Amino acid sequence: MIHLICPNPAIDRTVLLETMQYGFPNRPIQIKEFPGGKSFNVAYALARTVDSQQIMIHTMLGGVYGRHVTNLAEKYGYSIQSTQVEKNTRICTILVDVNKKTVLPIYEKGFELDNSTLSTFTSSLVDSVSENDLLVFSGSLMKGMPSNYIAQVEEKLKNKNVRLCVDTSGETLKETYKATTPYLIKINDEEVQELFPDKTLNTPEDFLSLLRNNVKTKNFVITLGAKGIVAKINHTLYKGHAAPIEAKNPIACGDFFLGRLIAGIHKQTDATEMLKDALCYSTCNAMNWFPLVDDKQLANTRPSIEVSKVKS
Repeated sequence: MIHLICPNPAIDRTVLLETMQYGFPNRPIQIKEFPGGKSFNVAYALARTVDSQQIMIHTMLGGVYGRHVTNLAEKYGYSIQSTQVEKNTRICTILVDVNKKTVLPIYEKGFELDNSTLSTFTSSLVDSVSENDLLVFSGSLMKGMPSNYIAQVEEKLKNKNVRLCVDTSGETLKETYKATTPYLIKINDEEVQELFPDKTLNTPEDFLSLLRNNVKTKNFVITLGAKGIVAKINHTLYKGHAAPIEAKNPIACGDFFLGRLIAGIHKQTDATEMLKDALCYSTCNAMNWFPLVDDKQLANTRPSIEVSKVKS
């Protein structure tokens, strides 16, 4: 089973406008709603090739909007284990000016997490995890969770040989890296600098040197934006990149990348193919206004993806 942690979900509404006009009514060209939160984006990419019955999203929902998130999740075939909260689940709106190709994300504040709710959520999560499951934390922890929360959960599960996968930042990243040895860490170039503030990291070769000499985790992937990716998979180094594209909306690209890494781990895919797949999905997502991909885009983009082993 693959467990995706999403404590602060939302209804994600993407609104396409021909041109954003201030002081006048704006008539959308198109509106789409998705169950929101980084783990739901991970689930979308993951469920493209992994049976949805193998995926569980752990979340906290409340009110009429919480019920709507549940309905949207059912529409996309996601299984949810939800802790109920009193406050209505938030709505996050992404306004897109199609002509100017600009995106304006408007993210509502979530509920205030109290100790009792966190305890209920954590107990429910821990009780649902079985031997050798994958446990995936993506994004920042919500306000009210201690910065060492991932380490706390990992400690509770230490006898189950859980494979911990992490994509986070800030103090949470530092605490997790210090206190645990995740099966996978996937972060970007700015986030890795938080772990190694004294290192000069500018070029892909700088990051590869870091992976070779300083990183203890056996699976560690760093995304470098337009410069591509570098990775250590089972202690072997790789580098890769995608051909330049005309990007529309980059929101969720990192989540799609992580989702395909998790799919590759679950299916024990060859490392080179797994990294190509992750790059392909994240690249295709950026081509669309909405957080999705289609088979034609994937097929057309895949030949432009290059990933290769790096000599030791």
